[in-house]
Amino acid sequence: MYRVLVVDDEPRVCAGIKDYLLSGPLQISDVETASNGFEALDCLRMDAYDLVMTDIQMGMMNGIELMEAILLEQPHLPVIVISAHEKFDFAKMSLRLGAKDYLIKPVELEELTQVVGRVLREKEEAGRLTLRESAPKDSSELLQKAKRQEALMELVTARELQEKDYRELLQDIGGTLKEQGASCGIAIVHLDLSKGGFSQQEITLGDRKLLKYASINILEESLSDWCGVAFNGFGNQLVCVIQLEAEEAAGTPLHLNSRLNLIGQTIVMNLKQYLNVTATVGLSSLSASLSMLPKLMEEAEAAIEWRKLHPDNRILYYADMASLGSLRMMDWVAKVEVLVQKLKEEDRSEGMEEDGSPQPRPVLGPKEELQAMLMMLDGLAGSEGLFHSCFGILVYRLYGLLFDYGVDKSDSFRRLDPDLYFRGMDPGVKSQALIRYMQELSVLLKACISERDQTVVTRIKTFIQSHYGNHELKIQDIAGEVHFSPAYISYLFKKETGANVWDYVSEVRMEEAKRLLAGTDRKRYEISYQVGYQSPEHFSRMFKRLTGITPADYRKAFRGN
Repeated sequence: MYRVLVVDDEPRVCAGIKDYLLSGPLQISDVETASNGFEALDCLRMDAYDLVMTDIQMGMMNGIELMEAILLEQPHLPVIVISAHEKFDFAKMSLRLGAKDYLIKPVELEELTQVVGRVLREKEEAGRLTLRESAPKDSSELLQKAKRQEALMELVTARELQEKDYRELLQDIGGTLKEQGASCGIAIVHLDLSKGGFSQQEITLGDRKLLKYASINILEESLSDWCGVAFNGFGNQLVCVIQLEAEEAAGTPLHLNSRLNLIGQTIVMNLKQYLNVTATVGLSSLSASLSMLPKLMEEAEAAIEWRKLHPDNRILYYADMASLGSLRMMDWVAKVEVLVQKLKEEDRSEGMEEDGSPQPRPVLGPKEELQAMLMMLDGLAGSEGLFHSCFGILVYRLYGLLFDYGVDKSDSFRRLDPDLYFRGMDPGVKSQALIRYMQELSVLLKACISERDQTVVTRIKTFIQSHYGNHELKIQDIAGEVHFSPAYISYLFKKETGANVWDYVSEVRMEEAKRLLAGTDRKRYEISYQVGYQSPEHFSRMFKRLTGITPADYRKAFRGN
């Protein structure tokens, strides 16, 4: 049985579609209605739906803005547009935002049944992908794909290429990438291939190759709106080159964040929906020149490595890393980077996978990594100058990490200043003291990270408490206030509070509504507007859903009348 949300500012249209769908031949058990995009988003955040049907021209938030919000928050949710406008621009924009169809009012009931039925069937059958049907059919196809793989790897790693080199590479790639006129970026996709497919069985080496091949096909289809091409990276990673048209990349930072979030969400959701594979995406910044692709590749690699510190976050941005001051960590030598990441993983409490199973613990922890590094340092004992240089790089960068994640706490930070901590020690004693230093650093670092995350969450809460009455409040507004991407603040807020951002917005709105109902004589519509709802009827529905009773009953119960 399916659940459908119908969004239209004409009540008779909503009622007509609702009555027809519930009484029609399709297995639809529930149809909810909303009169604008903001009401629709409230419904989508409260309940799960299989399909959204929306008008374009509506007050408050129109259908285009609603589809953009859906793509940010629930990119897998199919949308059908039903509009009285036949403008080509509306249809083009709707389809680009993922609309499954664009119907013109008045809609024939038979056509409505066919389109809704088709979209619901496609959603149900989307996961039934046969991997072996995607495999290359003959040797010539394999050779062509190998040539394309080589050209793509050259494009994102080779520096100082000439114009003719780019033209040759783009010809060998044979995709839709442009040499000029668009902004390019890199997305690195890390696949969890420990298990996958809809049977969730352990994946063999042969099936792993097929799964990666199928993932490339899905990625290129998913990213077709952004000229996307995908190819094999190292290990369980795939690399995507994306391009945004000049006008699309020329917006505000928030606009670009929304575009990049849409790309990341599309990748994660489509791989999960079609292959049941969990993926993490690392996204670079954007550049107008193909010559910058090697640098963007490094940015995406740095971003995807951040997953070791934040294993629950599926979309990681290079820009977020810069905002958090983590770039210095990512520039460290490989051994120092691994050690720091192991230190962070040990500080985290054991997480859970999406299916409820415990996350696997790393094979080597920071103690083992540190022992390996101590052996390397011992090997340098014959060269005192080289030993002190390598030791200094390690301890001072570890000490600098405290300042990346916290504010100088004077005595606490000074106590771990390497110049004071290791003063007067010979190389052998320094190596032994390093173990104790790491233990003390781990405790203080964990406290700094927790304090920083709580500060960001406090800023989010403060902004919501000051703006909950704005019925046009969006996740992008909150993200702009704290200068992080919408995906990151959603992840961080849930990690720190156990609730998502919109649950908190609704909680703040309802608490204020209760206060006004109990302590004032204001009318329902006045309270509705004050707490962020344009429609008193929608406010009443939300109030009852969240509190269990209507606003009128709450007022009577509180006043005893």
